[in-house]
Amino acid sequence: MKKILTSIFLMTALLAMTVGTVFAQETTEQITGTVQAVEFETDAESGETTVLVTVSDDMGETQTVRLSLETAESLGLITTDPETGEPSVAEGALDSEVSIDPAVVIPDETEGEEEATHPVGFAVSEFFGSLVGVDYDTIMASHEDGFGFGVIVQALWLANQIEGDAATFEALLEAKQSGDYSAIVLADGSTPDNWGDVVKSLKKGSNLGSVMSGNADSSEEDGEEEVQITEHGNGNGNNGNGNGNGNNGKGNNKDKDKDNNGKGKNK
Repeated sequence: MKKILTSIFLMTALLAMTVGTVFAQETTEQITGTVQAVEFETDAESGETTVLVTVSDDMGETQTVRLSLETAESLGLITTDPETGEPSVAEGALDSEVSIDPAVVIPDETEGEEEATHPVGFAVSEFFGSLVGVDYDTIMASHEDGFGFGVIVQALWLANQIEGDAATFEALLEAKQSGDYSAIVLADGSTPDNWGDVVKSLKKGSNLGSVMSGNADSSEEDGEEEVQITEHGNGNGNNGNGNGNGNNGKGNNKDKDKDNNGKGKNK
């Protein structure tokens, strides 16, 4: 009887462990964060259109997931024209907070199939290619090494800001990975203590969102500063002319007063 009870107990324990393992494998955390990009991709062979959504979490790490049109619309990320049926990015979708169930994510292509160009990596390489000298493969290699696109873009912005190149970009990522920032010099000549100091040194709008939305312009802020300086200089010049004219006027009045006083004395 004891042997039977023992066997039943062992079988029950093994069954519970198996069920628990399967449950643990199937249960994953929700994909939550801020929407950085929403892109449509149509398969050339099947003609099926899917949605690539890039999400950035609180730590600046990003990941891109593929969703069906129906799922993306249910999350408020896209809308469908009732007449034409054409999908478009929903107003306010970018920079909105989203929570995606991993179960609805469409898996990427299986190994052996031709790898498609990553839309975020491609956009980043297109923008920074001429500025910093990085190409698509370099960016994707960094991403595969564990760096999120948010961090990659921050490093690229700083490399551009301090007039660095691809080697500067890679040195920044190495510093973030190792925690040794002794070889990094920011635009103000200081050395950062951590990645937070690097982010603080960046100009406003230097992030992944500005690149993906098409609003990023590496020369915009510098151009505005130049215009303000020029206008300020003209203003000083005019003020100087005004003061000069005013002084001349005062001088003329004084001369007239002297003449009048002189005439009065002669009389």
